[in-house]
Amino acid sequence: MMENSHIDEFVKLVVYDHAIATGLKECTTQCEIVHYAKSKGFLFTLEDWMSYVDSDLASLTTVQKQMIIDYDVSHWSWAFRQTVVWREMLME
Repeated sequence: MMENSHIDEFVKLVVYDHAIATGLKECTTQCEIVHYAKSKGFLFTLEDWMSYVDSDLASLTTVQKQMIIDYDVSHWSWAFRQTVVWREMLME
């Protein structure tokens, strides 16, 4: 449970702290997101992060999931597509 608490806190901080959100733009893998969170003091495992992301994706349609999975990791917005809270930050 501690890990999910840290994940929730990190996800929220990205929304409320522009500097943290800016740093997330550099992440191109799930592992990099976990390492970035760790660098900001949020400790959780890659496995816990993947469970969090998978849980989020479970609420989407197959087409929506595929769009997120297939999104170009080199685009600055890739990391923001990993959670519903972060996707809400993106403009269409």
